[in-house]
Amino acid sequence: MSQSRAAVNPCAMCMPLGSVLVFRGIEGCMPLFHGSQGCSTYMRLYLAHHFREPVDIASSALSEKAAVYGGAANLKTGLKNVIRGYGPRAVGVSTTCLAETIGDDVERTIREFLQEEPDGRDIPIIPVSTPSYAHSHEEGYSAALLATVRALAQPSKQSCKLNLLVGSIVSPSDVRNLKRLLRDMSAEFILLPDISQTFDLPLTGDLPRVPAGGTPLEEIRDSANSRASITVGACARLPGAGEYLEEEFGVPHHALPLPIGLQFTDMLMARLEEVVGLPLPESYEQDRGRLLDAIVDAHKLLAHVKTAVYGDSEMVLGILKFMVELGMSPRVVATGTRSRAFATLAGEMAPQAAVLDAVDFSDIGREISARDVELMVGPFTGRQIAAAQNIPLLRVGFPNHDRFGASRQLLLGYQGAAGLVDAMANALLEHRERIPVKQQAPAPSPPGR
Repeated sequence: MSQSRAAVNPCAMCMPLGSVLVFRGIEGCMPLFHGSQGCSTYMRLYLAHHFREPVDIASSALSEKAAVYGGAANLKTGLKNVIRGYGPRAVGVSTTCLAETIGDDVERTIREFLQEEPDGRDIPIIPVSTPSYAHSHEEGYSAALLATVRALAQPSKQSCKLNLLVGSIVSPSDVRNLKRLLRDMSAEFILLPDISQTFDLPLTGDLPRVPAGGTPLEEIRDSANSRASITVGACARLPGAGEYLEEEFGVPHHALPLPIGLQFTDMLMARLEEVVGLPLPESYEQDRGRLLDAIVDAHKLLAHVKTAVYGDSEMVLGILKFMVELGMSPRVVATGTRSRAFATLAGEMAPQAAVLDAVDFSDIGREISARDVELMVGPFTGRQIAAAQNIPLLRVGFPNHDRFGASRQLLLGYQGAAGLVDAMANALLEHRERIPVKQQAPAPSPPGR
């Protein structure tokens, strides 16, 4: 863990940013930040650079006056403008540092708004506390997911559906892959949050104010009646939406890691077979065999390569496990999120590695420099370390601003793992090919006649 009292270049983003990824995964939901305009502007820009999609985030536009007298009036005005201007089916309200510091009672303000404004009474408004000084974007994501289920889930008639809760930040392509898997297994399911379309829109003639797609509100309400819940990406985080559904409504919950690599994907497949009661389709057995073939093909190149992996804790644990399966030698394992569970699990997987949580990139850079790392895997935010130390960087995960294709990057499942094998091998080969070639002397002119 970092010993620094200040973060110069943190390996994590603001807590409200994570909440947007959940709210945008709900059908017709509009995110609203209760805070200054700068917060929503920054988050819109950050997400748009990653997903290459327009991202609207409303703001209550707190100013100096609101910091003294409170921001309730601003929040009510912001909610009114969002409902009238966007026509959303739901609104997710995330607090920022300013709103939390002045002590605004957001839930009370929302209750007053619903009493005062008839236009908003049929629209769910989901509040979540996300001050950036408290936690990282990962915890903001988990808090918003829990707040959504807590606000909407309602008991009624028991169903045969399976809740698949995406407990960590993944790509739209990963979500599409999970939905395809459940459909191929003929499972009735509720997947939350569903960003498969909301952050990866097809190009059409008209740009909708609120993007199509996302988990329908009716399905989130019905999640209280499902026969089971599976959370993928639930190794290193606090109890969340799945645990709430189990404690409140008796829905059995299974917490699993992100299905990255061989063993973690096998765990998900086995649990799905158990819960759904049907065997895995043959096509996925073939995908597993192709993954094994890819591992054998790249073994000579990847075995014993000294690596550093960093980023979101659940993604890092999945990639770390896969690196160990590949015979690689992880030397630095890091996340910007504070998590004892992460440190324990990563230390068990790679006892020879320096395991860092709640760290700054200055800490990560020092460890990488001291451990002769040959390959870095993680978000683009590590590019300065890679350039300074001449180490190839494979850009994986969130955020990715200086390359294209983040929305289509597939990491989960057997196909995602096979692609990761190829990407790591090619990153090493391309780095070796950059060794400068000495300029040859110009060829002599042909002899004259």
